[in-house]
Amino acid sequence: MSTQPTADHDGAPDKPATAPPESLTEPILEELGQEECFSLLASRQFGRLAVVRDGRPEIFPVNYLLSGRTVVIRTQQGVKLAHASLSRVAFEVDDIDPATRVGWTVEVKGVAEDITDGADPWSEQALQAPVDPWVPGPHDRTVAISQPTVSGRRLHRPST
Repeated sequence: MSTQPTADHDGAPDKPATAPPESLTEPILEELGQEECFSLLASRQFGRLAVVRDGRPEIFPVNYLLSGRTVVIRTQQGVKLAHASLSRVAFEVDDIDPATRVGWTVEVKGVAEDITDGADPWSEQALQAPVDPWVPGPHDRTVAISQPTVSGRRLHRPST
């Protein structure tokens, strides 16, 4: 399918097929409150974990669960575990509709901890989260993002 403009019956070019519908009103960008951010985080199970490796950021898609206000990720030995543990990390979850160009994004910033062998109440509760990794193989390590700060934004169109 071509997205090149074509001329209509009066000689004026049509808009490309990929242009958004003109009937949609201008979108509004709003900041989300902390409670709504945690509610949206709890509604999903897939996000992206950003760590710093050798001075450069790397982003990994991960399955997760929210346990209280703790992001819990199951993983295996490797880059995520080696560079996330006891380091500041970022975690992002979003839901964007490309057709309507509306949606939301939530970002979590905090310290990642390998709590696999944790015996404190916080670790024990997070370890109970039934995270279901999509990638096959052993996922015998548990990383939790502690001391999280959250922020989020929603792009929506006003109702008419």
